[in-house]
Order: sequence, then structure tokens, then C-alpha cells
Amino acid sequence: MLSSNTQPIASVLGVDTIDHVDFTGVCTDTRQRMDGALFIALIGDNFDAHNYLNEAEKMGAVAVIISKPVSTNLPTLLVNDTQTALADIAHWHLNNIKPTVVAITGSNGKTTTKNMLANILSLKAPTLATKGNLNNHLGVPMTLLALEKKHQYAVVEMGANHVGEITYLRNIAQPDVAVVTNTLDAHIGEFGGFDNLVKAKGEIYGNDSKNIVNTDTDFSGDLSFGKGGDVFASHIDHNSFDLNIFDKKVNVILQLIGQHNIDNALAASACAHALGLDINTIKQGLENTQAEKGRLNVIQQGELTIIDDTYNASPQSMKAAISTLLTFTGEKIAVLGTMAELGDEAKTFHQEIGQLTKDSLDAVYTYGELAKHYDGIHFDDLEQLASHLISHHTNATVLIKGSRLVKLDQLVNYLQK
Repeated sequence: MLSSNTQPIASVLGVDTIDHVDFTGVCTDTRQRMDGALFIALIGDNFDAHNYLNEAEKMGAVAVIISKPVSTNLPTLLVNDTQTALADIAHWHLNNIKPTVVAITGSNGKTTTKNMLANILSLKAPTLATKGNLNNHLGVPMTLLALEKKHQYAVVEMGANHVGEITYLRNIAQPDVAVVTNTLDAHIGEFGGFDNLVKAKGEIYGNDSKNIVNTDTDFSGDLSFGKGGDVFASHIDHNSFDLNIFDKKVNVILQLIGQHNIDNALAASACAHALGLDINTIKQGLENTQAEKGRLNVIQQGELTIIDDTYNASPQSMKAAISTLLTFTGEKIAVLGTMAELGDEAKTFHQEIGQLTKDSLDAVYTYGELAKHYDGIHFDDLEQLASHLISHHTNATVLIKGSRLVKLDQLVNYLQK
């Protein structure tokens, strides 16, 4: 966590200050306690934190960075753009700590790959990793500002919804190692087509980093993972596989289910190898990684086995989740919600997933307007759907998956009552 004084911060930002105020931490949210912290008044599409400086003071801020004159009792630093100021301070703090930085992006698997790699690196030295999905133009700087002197590694997740965003994040984080987990169809509507999506993800690579590439993509780099790559899996049996790194091999048994999580493990392993970690340490870190809530998390609730994959959804992750469901025994049920951010092809993508489920699953239930195109049994009320599942299905495995906007995590909660 950044602890400093407004004087050096003013120097970093190229502005004047007459106040010398010590602070610990940087905050941007007036809903949280920020005792002794520096508050940065960001401006977004639907908010302006300059209107909440009184709240920042009440929550404990000792100084503020602003981009327009406002009335406040707190010492101020006036800049042209507070978002740029946040990025500049984060970049300065990073250069003071000097950890080895790994940047991760991709259509799917970013967070799981991040968690796996952080678990591996933590076995060698203190490691900071992005919390949750704080991976955008605000989340990446806030992640870096959490760095402490003890941290020797930083694993930074980077998300994007337009070309140029990863370039912006890369310039802040200056990664030593960079990886694109995959280039699939998630959020394709936001990018305006697949070519733009690939271009945006590829911005993470640079001449000053070791570039780790998936053999399923067209990128070239220093180290590859996947079929035919330098790092690959063999003898796959559910969540057990042999991890191959060049001429070395070790068996790994993941706590996570799904073939795609083996792919994520390969991405994390390649990054760790690029940083000089041995294959047995990599194995231990991978096997220590547990499923996060909403990411193919298996929950046993009475006679129902619930696969909670409600964090998000895209056509490719839907296919992966359904493939995972098919590895279970007994009755196989899917509750599928709307997939968001698919652009003009949204209806077609939903119909394709619906067709995939027709002959393979025992029942498909749907929720959300676009989900009607799966052609399953549709519900508009999650509590009614939960009651139906409990009363009509026993000794069954139920996959629950959809984009966050349809909030299918509430269905998981209803089933656990």
C-alpha cells in the first residue's frame, strides 16, 4: 500500500502544492472508510466524485486530488485529469517497489490463470495479485497501489472492451511477462468484430517482455503453451493430467473441473517457467488452487449436485461448461441464462448453444430474454425455477450459467436455502 506525502506526489504529477500532508493509501470510493488516505476525485459517465468531497472527508481522507476548483476543507492537488493522475501515481509506486510483473489478458480464463500463477509464485516469494476482477483502467492502477515493499511479484489481470485499452494498461504496469490466455468470442460485440478483439488482446505483448502465447492463436512469442507447444498436457483424465514443460513431466491433479481449466493451468505454468520456477513448485501451486464462487464451483445440496458457473458467460465458456456437465453421472440438467455483449450475432449464438444441448442433456431451463432462443423450458421467476428443480429432479447434476446481468447466482442461493 502506498504511504507517502503530498509533496512527492505533486512532483510526480507536475503540479504545485503548499501543503505537506502524510497519507497512507489511495482511495476513490466515498462509500468506504479511508482513514489517513489520499482521495482521488474521479469522473465517470454517470458520476463525478468532486460532488462527494465532504463524504470523503467524513470517511477519513486527509487530502484530495481534483481536476476542477471545488470547495473543500481538505488540502488539494489540482490536476488536468484525475484518471491520468491515478495511473501516474500507480506507475510511480510500481517503479519504487520494482516487483516482477506478469500481465494476463484473454477472452476467458484470465482470473483462474491469475489465481493459479499467484499460488505458484507465492511459494517462492510474496506475491500481489489482482483482487476479483479489478482489471480495467481503474482497477489496474488500484491493484498496483496495493503493492508493498515485501512483494517480489505482481500478477495483474487486464480486461478490455475496446482497442487501445490494453495498451493503456500495459504502459502503466510495464509487464516483464505477458500472456493472452485465448482469443474467443466473449464480449465480441463490444469490440466490433473478432479481428478487433484479437488486436486488442495482442496489445499486451511488447519487445520488453517475455511473451507467452497459446498455440491456438496466431500470436508469436518466446514460449508457447497448448497442443504442440513448449508447455502441454498429456494423459488427461478429468482433472488429472501430465504437465509437460519441454523435456520435463509431472502429474497434476487439479481441484478445478473442466478441460478449460487444464488450459488455464498450462498458461500459468508457462508464465511460471518463464520466471525460472521448477516444475514441482508449479505442480504444487496448481494443485493448491481452489474454485472461486461462480466459476464451475461444485456444491452438494442434498441430492442435487450444483455446478455454479454464474460469474459470466460467452458461447465458448458455455460449450466448455456443458462439456464439463457431461462428465458427471446421473441426470444432467442445465439452467442457462442470457449471454451478453454478443452484438448482432447474439440470437444466432444462443440458438447454437440450444442446439448443442438438445440431444445431450436431460433437461434445459432458461432465464433472461435472449435465453429464450436456447429453446428450453423458460422461467421468468428464479424462486419458481428453484422450486421446480427441487421438486422435479433428484440425484441430478444441475449446471447454472449465464452472464452476470441475469444474476443467476440468486438461483444458486435459493437452491441452498
